Amino acid sequence: MAVLIDHTNWSSYLKESTQSRSGTPDGNVYFDSANNIIELIGVDELATFDHTPMGGGASDPNQLANVEGITLRGLYNFINSRRRLNNTLRQFKRGMKGNYRFAGAYYFPNGVKLDDTVLGDSTTDRNKIRGSGWLEYADTGDGETDIDRIYHGVVSLVSIQATTQPRYALVTDTLEATLQAATWADFSRVGDINETVQVFGDTANGDASAGDFDYTTRTLIVRVRSWGYNPGETTSVATGIAEFSGFSAGYGVGESLNPANTYDLADVIGGGQITPWTGMSLEKLVAPQTETGFNESDGDFTWVLHNANSGTAQECAAFLDALTLQDADVDDGAGSYNGQKGRVWYTRNASGKIVTVSNEGEGLFIEGLSTAEQQNVIMTDDTAATKTYPFFPDVQISVGAAAVADANAWYHVYYLDGAAGADFDTASAVTVEDSSNNPVNGNVNTDAVGNKVSFAYAYDTNTQAGLSAGVDKDIVVIVEGDGGVAQAITYATITRDTVVPVTCAPSADNNA
Repeated sequence: MAVLIDHTNWSSYLKESTQSRSGTPDGNVYFDSANNIIELIGVDELATFDHTPMGGGASDPNQLANVEGITLRGLYNFINSRRRLNNTLRQFKRGMKGNYRFAGAYYFPNGVKLDDTVLGDSTTDRNKIRGSGWLEYADTGDGETDIDRIYHGVVSLVSIQATTQPRYALVTDTLEATLQAATWADFSRVGDINETVQVFGDTANGDASAGDFDYTTRTLIVRVRSWGYNPGETTSVATGIAEFSGFSAGYGVGESLNPANTYDLADVIGGGQITPWTGMSLEKLVAPQTETGFNESDGDFTWVLHNANSGTAQECAAFLDALTLQDADVDDGAGSYNGQKGRVWYTRNASGKIVTVSNEGEGLFIEGLSTAEQQNVIMTDDTAATKTYPFFPDVQISVGAAAVADANAWYHVYYLDGAAGADFDTASAVTVEDSSNNPVNGNVNTDAVGNKVSFAYAYDTNTQAGLSAGVDKDIVVIVEGDGGVAQAITYATITRDTVVPVTCAPSADNNA
């Protein structure tokens, strides 16, 4: 397996070739001094060569590979050695110098270039450089005045899975409209980033393919997005770079496994989409809509995730993840919004709750969530204010099949110990009310679903029986028949849990 060639191992792996890649090379570095070109001949072009001058075998593998690459510090040391040992190279102006090795900062004076021949994997020798940045000077004046190109080195500092394609854009600002209009490019390799981005080009001095642009004061955005992983993104500004030059820098970008997204992408989006995702779409509204029912004040939202099939919060998050991977319009409204170029739609707080993102005065609201699922989401409105829902535990009373079969069976729920004597088994007993202020009592046969009677309880706001809101409440559940089942009575507690299970299942009444 090939290795990264650097200042510690160059003497074991680099050998000057007597011929170029177009001939019969016998080493992996060729100095075309007459044409000011340095060729880096990779293993895909030259699998093996004689390493005996470096203490190796007569047919050892070429360690210069397109993936692992070579640092400019390693190449710099090799050039120093060859100029000492090869008198022919001394006849020409030096083709490489250094600025600051610890930042990987080097430059090529006197018009010297790395070979820009496009190779079989659609890369050039410039793409082999790792942990470095550089300037390329024109062969004018003193050879170190007129700049043809500047390459800035980008190194990711957080792990990126081997199949993820990192992307970047050089932009004038980070507004959404700018990112939507920007030209995004793939880094030449998948996985961890260690390569360069051209930030300056000038054709005035004869480098016809250099381009004519100066992006040295732009912002570099680097992002990684892949299915089943938390996305990563950072910028040169966040990295502390105000202006680019020929140096390398570490960028705090990477990705981590998203354990909440266990779905198949093909199920979530595309032609094979299944429920609940068939009922999901994202829309930017012409005018913000006002949403109510929060613990806080009402909120206005410009973006809405329609959720017609009542998918869970995690299923909605998976759909939003899928949208960020689409190099296409994901706005189901009148406008156009490229998902791959756009924002990440949510984050997660320390408790794992989904927090929708508001950007540039445009928040996101998720529709169609059940009462229980609303507890897993924090909505962020157009003013960037977060909105939470009152906690409504779903109290589920398992009444049993016998009670359901008794047409006359009834249920009733009371508070066990209320304030000021409002206790069960007294004339002041208080019936528990659900989140809509309806008393929790009724006919079992009519109200039970799947042998359960369920109700939502306003945990954060209910003050019945003189009891404080936002605390656990002891209750008494009675299920009783009239000729079919006997009485069952259960003492339980409503807690701050999404589901509060209670069993109160009477047996057959054998005495009626």
